[in-house]
Amino acid sequence: MHKSAPLVSTFLASLGLCLGADLTGDSRLELRLQQEINSYSSAVGDQVQAVLIAPYIVSGLLRIAPGARVLGEIVEVRRVGVGFARETATLSFRFSKVELPDGNWVETRAQVVAIDNAREKVDKDGRVRGIRSTNTPGFRASGLLTSLAAVDPIALAFSTAAFASVLRFSEPEIRLKAGTELVVRLLDGTGWEPLPPQLLGLAEPMPPEFLARLPYRTQTPGRRQESDLTNLVLAGDPTAIERAFIAAGWQIPEALSSATAYRTFRALAGNHEYQDAPMSTLLLEGQAPVQSWSKALNTFSKRHHLRLYATKEVWEGKQIFTAAATQDVGINFSRGRGLFTHVIDENIDRERSKVVNDLLFTGCVEAAEQIPRPWVPIEASNATGQLLLTDRAVAVLVFGDCLHARRFDEIAAPSPGPYRGNQAARILRQTVLTVRNDLFRGSLIYQGASILTQATKNYSRSRNSFQPQSGPTMAGPVVRSPKLHRSPAEWAPASVELSVNGGLMVFSRSSVGAEGIILRLGHNPSQMHELVAANRITPGFALGTTVTLNTFRWVSHELGFGYQRGNLKLELDGASGVVEQKTGYLTRQFTSNTLIHFRPRESRLRPFFAMGPVLQLVHLTDAPFTKARGLLRYGLTNVGIIRSAYNFENAPPLQGGGIFQLGVQLGGGVRYRLSEHWTMRADYRNTCTPPPDLLRKSLEPQVLPNQMHRGRISQQRVSLGIAFTF
Repeated sequence: MHKSAPLVSTFLASLGLCLGADLTGDSRLELRLQQEINSYSSAVGDQVQAVLIAPYIVSGLLRIAPGARVLGEIVEVRRVGVGFARETATLSFRFSKVELPDGNWVETRAQVVAIDNAREKVDKDGRVRGIRSTNTPGFRASGLLTSLAAVDPIALAFSTAAFASVLRFSEPEIRLKAGTELVVRLLDGTGWEPLPPQLLGLAEPMPPEFLARLPYRTQTPGRRQESDLTNLVLAGDPTAIERAFIAAGWQIPEALSSATAYRTFRALAGNHEYQDAPMSTLLLEGQAPVQSWSKALNTFSKRHHLRLYATKEVWEGKQIFTAAATQDVGINFSRGRGLFTHVIDENIDRERSKVVNDLLFTGCVEAAEQIPRPWVPIEASNATGQLLLTDRAVAVLVFGDCLHARRFDEIAAPSPGPYRGNQAARILRQTVLTVRNDLFRGSLIYQGASILTQATKNYSRSRNSFQPQSGPTMAGPVVRSPKLHRSPAEWAPASVELSVNGGLMVFSRSSVGAEGIILRLGHNPSQMHELVAANRITPGFALGTTVTLNTFRWVSHELGFGYQRGNLKLELDGASGVVEQKTGYLTRQFTSNTLIHFRPRESRLRPFFAMGPVLQLVHLTDAPFTKARGLLRYGLTNVGIIRSAYNFENAPPLQGGGIFQLGVQLGGGVRYRLSEHWTMRADYRNTCTPPPDLLRKSLEPQVLPNQMHRGRISQQRVSLGIAFTF
């Protein structure tokens, strides 16, 4: 029996390991933190311990083996705190000692140059710089929409509450948990003696004709377009392979559903972690992967991922699997597909190396070898048109039972303390950072220009690399396969519903009360007229939008904005020649309702009862008295919603102002889920508020207080709507 026993050091060196940094192999170490450090609790001088996870190779010879400990300390910490001093955090640490195989320590100097799959950036001086919470896509989009809504205080209240409920304010403090992987550059010329060779080769060479039988090109499930190239062959029991990936810190992605779509949206909008985010499905010879794995840190934009496919082949009594591994390094706009999609590292051999290193570190791999495949193209494009570059080799890994794996999250020291403040401190910080951002960047022009600039950059970068390729695939010409449909029983329960609705507004108590008026037409006290204004409201239309959070199985919370239009008719008793006048009666409502359902969240049909408080702004839309045949000289200038929003305390309703009211809303309705992402709903709401003092506020002190009629007014709304469901 011929035994191929290549050196593991040489084998790994040929893979060209890299975690996204453009570095030379002779000056870098790839490390994994064995303790948490963060910008909130860590202090200058605190010790930092890490472990080497990839061999350090110089001139093809192994100098430091994986598993060696590396020590350092924190040299700079600047936390955000409550946000008065700074908007972003800074953390800097250096490594100064490396453990040799004999247990001795060697002094060295190493500076951080990259953190794997991190949202934070590392500058040229090795400082880790945190994100600005007010610069996330979600915050910027909400800021733009809130600026548009700011002309109306009710719309502003709704948009602010809705965005705060649907999106999370991103954490600005830096948190590097135990298991975080990073690249450091050696700053000195310390010489490292070569270590003895470590043998890790296949006991029996794998013939090229055996590898040639394994498929190497995945396809999309829809149009069956060619996509990723396979770059790994794994031999072993699937449960052992699963144990190895778990020990290496990889996670099983969640299934695609409305709930995970919402969590993906939140992670993308807030630039925060979603480590088990779902992955799209790619087929290999028409078969879906038997296992999918991903590895991320604290952002949805970057992650390692791998799809594992079963084959019919067996090698030395072990089942053969093949895998396609790539790394997402960002998100960009795809011109051909008309949507944002992940950008991958085009050098897919680097991701092959990452997977090999992670699995070797667990101790679950019994043999490994790299074998050329000259029949594989050296250049290709995936289904989104991104370039794939490879040396055409495949890494072959043979697994043992993996019952005693070395885990990725070994802890060498306790956490330095909390990585953020308590809830009160976070609320204060969010307020301070938002106010700071609004003062410097809150104008509509700034936000619009910023979003346009970023979109232009993304579009420009996508012109060449995001053109989907068409043409024949391995299975023949491009064809459209039937779209996969889930049965209602497979739908995930709704997490969030975003709806629009329209309907009829009816006022059950159409009179808002009689108001007495004294008019002085001259300087003579005898020239006074006593008038009584009888105000009636006629039905109109209602439009609205709601955000429903299905937090619990039977109870939901709903935020709503309503635009409701009726007509106010005024009849004046005591003034000859004055006919009935009519003006638009507009109410805008911000509601916060609790919905109690009669059926659980999993049901398609869900009747419910609703109740909650209402903040309402009443506004008259035009000036009926301006055509009152000269008897009344009070001009009703409608200066628009902007003036009523910001000058409502000083601007009476008859001069374009508005009246704020608090009320109570009761009602109910029914929701029916048409599909996984669409829900139809019918609603009834009854809003009870005091009658607005339209003339009293405008004409004081001419209004006679003893002739005011108090009571309440009921606004009944019946509407139909459609909701997009996550």
